[in-house]
Amino acid sequence: MRDKSDRTFMEREAIPRLLARFAAPALAGMLANALYNIVDRIFVGHAVGAHGIAAIALSFPSMLFFASMAFLIGVGAASRISIQLGEKAKEDAERTLGNALCMAVLSSLIFWLVGRAFFGDILRLSGASDALFPVAASYLSIILYGIVFNVVSFSVSSQIRACGSPAYAMGSQIIGAVVNIALDAWFVIGLGKGVEGAALATVISQCVSMLWGFSYFLMPKAALRLRPRFILRIDPSTIARIVTVGTPACLVNLNFVLMHGVITNASSTYGGDLAVSATGIFMGMDSLLFMPAVAIAEACQPIVGYNYGAGRIDRVIATVKMSVLFTTIFYLTSFTAIMCFAEYMAMMFNSDDMELIKLTAKAMRVANIGIPVMGLSVVTTSFLQGLGMGREGLYLAALKFGIFLWIPLLVMPRYFGVYGAWGSFPISDVFGSAISLVVTVRTTRGLRAGGTERAH
Repeated sequence: MRDKSDRTFMEREAIPRLLARFAAPALAGMLANALYNIVDRIFVGHAVGAHGIAAIALSFPSMLFFASMAFLIGVGAASRISIQLGEKAKEDAERTLGNALCMAVLSSLIFWLVGRAFFGDILRLSGASDALFPVAASYLSIILYGIVFNVVSFSVSSQIRACGSPAYAMGSQIIGAVVNIALDAWFVIGLGKGVEGAALATVISQCVSMLWGFSYFLMPKAALRLRPRFILRIDPSTIARIVTVGTPACLVNLNFVLMHGVITNASSTYGGDLAVSATGIFMGMDSLLFMPAVAIAEACQPIVGYNYGAGRIDRVIATVKMSVLFTTIFYLTSFTAIMCFAEYMAMMFNSDDMELIKLTAKAMRVANIGIPVMGLSVVTTSFLQGLGMGREGLYLAALKFGIFLWIPLLVMPRYFGVYGAWGSFPISDVFGSAISLVVTVRTTRGLRAGGTERAH
């Protein structure tokens, strides 16, 4: 039997099989994670109605903000761990792991304090009307108590994947999703707790997911161990490297925070509370129709990092090519499903309000016209992170989300109303993928020529 602590299979196993090994559990885990965004809205949509869905949508930017720190720590540490394991530097990898946990806990406590002080202002900036504000405030005030569970569980899950155990990381997300569904049914439907019950279910399920993730590092054959000396003793150089590599992923998610806030605000301004509800539904569905492809891209990161650290550039490039193929197939499937069945997807959340169903279907079709070309874009980000090229990833994110998304998002609603806000997505998708193609070609040529220095 192969020793589970042996990671050399990452540089020996056939690329398609190796990528499938990492992509399948990552995909299942991301689908489970997407249920956090969808299940609350489904139960609340049927039990409370359109106002309940809108209230969750207004709270979502705050939840994305917390996730941004989780991405910074999780992606940054995972990239470093993958490279360090490839270099057979186990103690350095354990130092990265311990420092990442310390960062996750401390940042969560800071965000909780800030969130408690300003969550009302955030909801108003997102476009909460007088009718929606009390419901949204009830939901978000409970969600805030789960910040530490959310940030730590996501960060730990990313690091477990980097250790070469994607199935265990998947288990953390699936268990959390199952608990969330069961508690949603009990609190929202059984006990009639409405949005407060949905929020409580989310917090409890995130705690369960975090505890599952911690249990991995207690296993005898875990690739790494959580060492108290690395958790309690901050190493500035390790923190700096985590932050450098993880910053692009963090900024991408911070961009989503602002983007979601602007879109819900535009929805409220140009379409009223019903448009906010429609936006909440299609943004929730995006986590199902979009994020699984991101999971496939993330699955290539530890493979790229390990083989880059081991000097196997041929395997790095082969992994990127296969990842682009898989993500493109997924996005084409999602595009077909949206164009053919958008109304049925909307009815998952509320089957009685036909006006809401029709408006949601229009939103989904307009916003997702450009997704068939997005595969290359999401893979390029993980490719650069796997190489430890945080600065290049930051430049790419700035182009895609700082220019190609925000200019249409700020200009088009003035002329096309809420449809202009939704239409900013395909513009970003097309131009972002074009620039990603240029970056990927140049980077792979540099790797082949031996011109890309390792990030140590």
